Amino acid sequence: MKTASVTVNWGSPRDTVLALQSLAAMTQPPDYIICVDNGSPEADLAELRSGMPKDTVLIELGDNTGLAKAHNVGIEYALAHDVDWTLLLNNDAIAKPDCMDRCLAEASTSPDIAVVGPAVTFTDQPDVLWFAGGKVSEWFAYPRHRGLRAAAATPPPSSDVGYISGCCALVSSKAIRAIGPFRSDYFAYYEETEWCQRARANGWRCRYLGEVLCTHAVSASSGKRGSLGLNETMAYYLARNPLRFALETEQPLHRLTRVVGILGVYGAFNGWRAIKSKQPAIASAYMQGLGDAFRGRMGKRPVA
Repeated sequence: MKTASVTVNWGSPRDTVLALQSLAAMTQPPDYIICVDNGSPEADLAELRSGMPKDTVLIELGDNTGLAKAHNVGIEYALAHDVDWTLLLNNDAIAKPDCMDRCLAEASTSPDIAVVGPAVTFTDQPDVLWFAGGKVSEWFAYPRHRGLRAAAATPPPSSDVGYISGCCALVSSKAIRAIGPFRSDYFAYYEETEWCQRARANGWRCRYLGEVLCTHAVSASSGKRGSLGLNETMAYYLARNPLRFALETEQPLHRLTRVVGILGVYGAFNGWRAIKSKQPAIASAYMQGLGDAFRGRMGKRPVA
């Protein structure tokens, strides 16, 4: 069985190097450690090249194409080299040495598993859970992390879930070939939720592994490290992408309940986060995201 890993770098080469080094230090390292750079300046690229593990495959895109597209580029490289499973690891995450072993063991329990993801803690609070499987309301479409801020000593047991966070996710090449890649027009945020929902609709399973095998410096690449608050970038995509997902639901009644759920529940929660920030620019970005969802304007956020 051949394996690969994909880590995307943008704006934080030091974190990326640490993530790549954790992959190389695994008891069963990936056959291909792939790093996709999203248009970093030359100084950042030089730091990345000097610190990344030997034989890392560095793919330079030359522009910030978004996390979803960069993941797809890395996965395409893995597929071209006949890889069976690819571990996606955020550049601000650190995988434990047995992460690949344990995820592969869980993946081998059933041929219809599309993705496996472990419990993840906050890097600066390793005794506190950040992710323990994702839930998605079937009728209202809003996602939520199970186990958020619970004690890491007793993570929820392994189970099938609605989605696996792309922070640390072992993805099946067979599933990718069957249902397609991540939606690159999402750019960032909710793309793994949409992909997992698509996989489940096609008979695949998303499997959470109830073992802490990764730590995550939450928001390190897009905001204040360790914060659950919003910045402008997050506000925009968290407003637009889930609402676009709801609006594209085929069945009319289902579409209506999902739009209500995103606007009335998930939207209210994120709207409260935007207001709590006391920064008008964040609230403005959030409203821009909602408007673009209704207009069907996808891809990278347009900035005046």
